[in-house]
Amino acid sequence: MLTNEHPLFGLVLFLLAFTFIAIIVAVFALIAAAKLRRQIKDLNDNFQRQNTSLLSLHGAMKVIAEDVIQHSQKQTAFARTLERLTDEHSEMRLREVDSGLYPQAIQMIYDGRRREEVRKLCALTESEVDLLFSLHGQGASTSSATELETETLLQR
Repeated sequence: MLTNEHPLFGLVLFLLAFTFIAIIVAVFALIAAAKLRRQIKDLNDNFQRQNTSLLSLHGAMKVIAEDVIQHSQKQTAFARTLERLTDEHSEMRLREVDSGLYPQAIQMIYDGRRREEVRKLCALTESEVDLLFSLHGQGASTSSATELETETLLQR
């Protein structure tokens, strides 16, 4: 009845309903856009924190790498120093041999000390001890062979 009396009333009612729906959709779109902006801001903040952390880790790794290089250089220098000291010790030992180890070992042999004791106390090799015992030992060939056999059996 109203539609017959006012032919445009239906059209106006349709446009009002359409406008109302459009307003509701626009409000929901604005709310969704605001949420998306907040999420983008949160993501950007997280990105900035992660980027800062990454830069900090990069700096720490650089410091560690430099420390490793320095440690390697110090280790190489230490190895060289140790090698030099070993060489110097060997040279000093050779000088000591001339001045006292052989005479000391010969005296120990004369005192009746055992072959192994002479070797350890005078820091001599087996060959050096064998030579000294063969030259200065009492009953050189007989006792040397017997002591050598006894020591070999004890070592097994």
